[in-house]
Amino acid sequence: PTPPPAASSHTRLSLSSREGDFGGGGGGGESVPGGPRAGSSGYSVLRRPLDWDPTSDPTFDAPSSLDEDDDRPGGRSGDAEWFGSGRRRRDAGGGRGGAGAGGVAAASTKKMGGGDEPLHAPRKSETHRRNEESLQEIDLTKRTLEALDYPLVLGALSDECVTAPARRVVARELTGEEVKLTKVHRKKKKRKEEGGAVDDPDDDILTMPLTAPTVEGARRRYGAVSEMRGLLLAYDGRNKKLRPPPMGGTDFDLEPIFDMTDGGQVLEGPEILEVASTLRTLERLRRWGEGLASWKPNADDGTRANNGANRGGDGDDESETEKYMELPRLVSSISVDPDLLALLTDAFDDSGRLSSDTFPAVGRLRAKVRTLKRDVLSRLDTLLATPSVSSKISVESGGPTYSEVNGRVVIPVSEKFGNAVGIVHDVSRSGKTSYVEPTELVGPTNEMRSAEAELRGEEARVWRKLTASILDERASIERGVASAAQLDLVRARVRVGEKLDGVVPDVGDGGVISLREARHPVLLLRDLEDVVSNDVSLGEGSNRGLVLTGPNSGGKTVILKLLGLVALMARDGIPIPARAAPGDGYGDEGSSSSTSTGKGPRVDFFDPVLADIGDLQSVDGDLSTFSGHMLVCKKVLERTSSASSSSSKIPGASSLVLMDEVGSGTDPAQGVAIAQALLESLLDSNSRVAITTHYLELKQLASADDRFAVGGMQFVGGRPTYRYEPGVVGESFALAVAERMELPPRVLQRANELLDSETRRMGELLRDMEDQKALVDEQAKELMEKRREMDLMEMEMRAQRRKLEQKQLVARREEAKKFASKLEEKERVLEDILDRLKSDPSRKVVARSWDDVRFVKRDALTEAENVPSVLRRAREAAAKSDAENADLVPLTEMREKPALKVGDTLVICKKGSMRGKEVKIVKLGNKIEVAAGKMPLRLKKSELAMPTGATRAAGAGGRTPSGGKNQMLGPNGEVLSKEARRAMAGDEGAMGRARINSSNSFDDAPGGRGRKKGGNGGGMRLDSNTVDVRGCNFEEAREKCKSMFGRVMTQKDPVVYVLHGHGTGVLRRKVRDWLGRDRTFVKSWKKASDEDGGDAFTRVQVKKMQF
Repeated sequence: PTPPPAASSHTRLSLSSREGDFGGGGGGGESVPGGPRAGSSGYSVLRRPLDWDPTSDPTFDAPSSLDEDDDRPGGRSGDAEWFGSGRRRRDAGGGRGGAGAGGVAAASTKKMGGGDEPLHAPRKSETHRRNEESLQEIDLTKRTLEALDYPLVLGALSDECVTAPARRVVARELTGEEVKLTKVHRKKKKRKEEGGAVDDPDDDILTMPLTAPTVEGARRRYGAVSEMRGLLLAYDGRNKKLRPPPMGGTDFDLEPIFDMTDGGQVLEGPEILEVASTLRTLERLRRWGEGLASWKPNADDGTRANNGANRGGDGDDESETEKYMELPRLVSSISVDPDLLALLTDAFDDSGRLSSDTFPAVGRLRAKVRTLKRDVLSRLDTLLATPSVSSKISVESGGPTYSEVNGRVVIPVSEKFGNAVGIVHDVSRSGKTSYVEPTELVGPTNEMRSAEAELRGEEARVWRKLTASILDERASIERGVASAAQLDLVRARVRVGEKLDGVVPDVGDGGVISLREARHPVLLLRDLEDVVSNDVSLGEGSNRGLVLTGPNSGGKTVILKLLGLVALMARDGIPIPARAAPGDGYGDEGSSSSTSTGKGPRVDFFDPVLADIGDLQSVDGDLSTFSGHMLVCKKVLERTSSASSSSSKIPGASSLVLMDEVGSGTDPAQGVAIAQALLESLLDSNSRVAITTHYLELKQLASADDRFAVGGMQFVGGRPTYRYEPGVVGESFALAVAERMELPPRVLQRANELLDSETRRMGELLRDMEDQKALVDEQAKELMEKRREMDLMEMEMRAQRRKLEQKQLVARREEAKKFASKLEEKERVLEDILDRLKSDPSRKVVARSWDDVRFVKRDALTEAENVPSVLRRAREAAAKSDAENADLVPLTEMREKPALKVGDTLVICKKGSMRGKEVKIVKLGNKIEVAAGKMPLRLKKSELAMPTGATRAAGAGGRTPSGGKNQMLGPNGEVLSKEARRAMAGDEGAMGRARINSSNSFDDAPGGRGRKKGGNGGGMRLDSNTVDVRGCNFEEAREKCKSMFGRVMTQKDPVVYVLHGHGTGVLRRKVRDWLGRDRTFVKSWKKASDEDGGDAFTRVQVKKMQF
């Protein structure tokens, strides 16, 4: 730029006048935004403080347009654009009072009947005509969503989304708005359509909608939900691969930014930083998806995929059940250009300006500007120190020594020296002071301004380059953002499923809905309490239609809407509120077969889902309730017929049609005929239909046409229960409903009188049947609760048994450790003995060592015999021996005396070593002479018994008859030592003699009490009702008693005998104290009778479980 010309006197006058007008010099004036008030401190509107900092760089705004021509001096100005657009608007409008006004006048004249046309009254008003046209163009999809309250479900889903693109995907489901595609994507789609290929929106992540277009798409959505929930549940912060997607709080809202570029704007710092942040998050998501796809379960660290059990498989196929597939597929479209990411990340410095390191040209120009600025200021200081200049400085101004006017440095000089010093840029109001740019500074300042202009242009070029770089990768960025939105949608589906306590159903293409304990999702989202669950099914077997019957306000429409809602939720991949199959987790991706036989919830893919709930009654539209229904029915038939015959129809997919009170609003006979014909036509088009009705003829469809099933809503005690009962024809109960709605009694009484006797009697029978069924259902429910309680008790007992076994295992290990330690000690003693013998093999040492060896041996045997496990086996052997000989009943105690004769075989039941020995009768008398081998004996009848299959030659308790010695045998038949005999003796002898077991050979017990064969003996002690707690501590004894009590509680007369023995009496006392305090199992207890074992047993009367 060339230096400005020297100011003339005219110029000075003009500047002075302008300064005076704005309050220059010492006068007052208005404040100037961004600086001191004009006229104060010696400044004016033009003249500002000189704030040049040679260490800082100038800042410039980003260019407003991507077109570089707009920045050039010859570019189109904003004022010219505004003027041109205004003129075009006026031309289009016809000017003031011109063609535009004439047009309006002509239109008014025509409307008022001007001209030669005769004036006729219109047959229909304009509003009437518009309403009629709008009714003829019914949007069934939108009407269905609104009728089913599905926007509430989608609203809950949108609330769980954390990214703007995900919320837009949900909004498009409601508005039907299509995805905005770039030119590249539009051309690709057009080529695909021209090639004859069927367009599947799921094939491209950009066009992937919330609603699945195919059966496979619904399964993939549910598969992603199962995988996402598995990640959320399994994440513990340690496994870097098995973790939720790292969204990082990014909003991914780049649509407004790309809208700016579509309008030709250049992106500035905040927008570019937003893009850079989005790219960084997308890169993390890409790496996360790759890690998830390559993950394999590691048996060492215990990590296994949670989605495996949820996919309906048996867990044997690792490739199918233990790999994540759907989530990695969603992020597979993410591709981030590393060069672009690096460029945007490094584009700005810490202060938010364009980085001089990333853009060297900008850095060089900034350094040049700083150098030139420093040079100008240095020259100024030198100039002011020169006497030839300092003598001309005006001291009357009272202001600063130098200031700035339009980017030029000026100094105050006397008016007469102005032109001599340099270029005058401003004059004070008094005219005595001129503000002059010294001639020595003009050239350096021009050079600095030129460098600044060059810097501004370079920065503008960089801004455009950054914007162009982003636009070059726009397609991949938008695909990445779409992938992130789909991930966000999956997580939102999981959250909604948790709110609904939902499960993932099987999705097939057979037109089946089968749910157990399904609840209405909208009622759950409204946080209503006690939402009733129902089992509903449609489409199973030959059933294609469902007729819902029952009272008004009884819940028919709720069930109808429930069917439609679960069908829509299955298409959108949202878990449904129903009961999962036994053993299933949260999700079950579903079988790929259309004939799935799984017991879990199943909702097949329906396309379309149409509902006619409510009416289109309109006086202005000339529509009654019935005609409105018929108009909707016409549209439904058109949609279902076109869907079934369309070439793009999904193979196997069925339509789902829901109609409330079909055929109502007209003559009942004609309405029923039309309704039945409509239903049959819908079934012929492969649709699944569910209707509500009060017409008896439609209720009877199930009996005449096996394609229909009927179900009724329960009505008990004059009130609805909202329970759905399959296979039941529900009565309308109009009078009961009217009574509940508090209709006047006189009206109800008169209505009841007007009913014919048969109708009245039928209603009473139906009410009685409903009440009886409700009672049976309540009893069945109570029985199920009791059964559940019993299952819980059994589980608890098993858990206690496992704990006891664990304790026993620990005790055995400790016992083994102690015994091994003692054996090691004995080994060391033996080694010492052996060393002593080797060092001194004299006879005296040998004899003493032999005594030591025998002492060690005796001590080791004593230790082994007193090991608890050995003692336990000994007690078990003794008990077995007692049980085998307990069947010996003396002849004198038998009710029916046997007819004995010489030669018969008897068994000695007398105490001693001969007990259990079989003998032959030699002679009969008061005492019977018998032969034991070759030895004759004379025994009393009380010492002899009839033989049983359990008798044996050996004596009871493991004692050997040989030699008459009362020796005790160990578990393996060896003779036990004195110490072992003392430890094992206890109460076994007395207990063995006291026990009396049952015998199928006798029907009566001692004492004359009759007992039934094969029963529990009315309280007689048997092996089956006896619990042996000998050798147990109190806790172990109590657990064994509880286990036995739980098993016999369901018997007719539950009695248990506790065998605790005599011993020291401590265990007996503790057991009986506990029995006296227990209120859960024990009804009463007492000491056993002498015939049942006496004080060694406690007889317990157990509480009987009531059903």
